[in-house]
Amino acid sequence: VSLLRGVEGVNISSFTYEDVVRHPLVARIVRAYDKSHANQR
Repeated sequence: VSLLRGVEGVNISSFTYEDVVRHPLVARIVRAYDKSHANQR
């Protein structure tokens, strides 16, 4: 994703698990990415 920053016409949106309400599996995937990202800091 960071490679695409600055590319004209490409927007990057960040979502949290609170934004995902349609499918429980997607919410779990987002939580896993959030946890992984927090552990890398």
